[in-house]
Amino acid sequence: MDRYFYRYSCWWEDAVSKCEWESIDTAVLTLPKICYSEGYLIEKNKNCLIFTMTFQGQEVGEQMVIPLKSVKKLEKHKDSKFILKDIPYGTF
Repeated sequence: MDRYFYRYSCWWEDAVSKCEWESIDTAVLTLPKICYSEGYLIEKNKNCLIFTMTFQGQEVGEQMVIPLKSVKKLEKHKDSKFILKDIPYGTF
């Protein structure tokens, strides 16, 4: 049975960490950052979104787990269906 995955763009909020010295007045002006990730959505549950960019058989690489609470915008790419199936070496 083939499995289908779709590619998404995701904008999400992340914490900021610094190791440089700066004044308190400057430090209190620091805001969280908006990050951008793109990948194939392999799981969405009540806690998080799980993306990957690389498939090999039933395994994935370049995994990204984003807490759902941090997601600002999620956009599905048009015509981005990926059908997961094994391709024997030498037959491609």
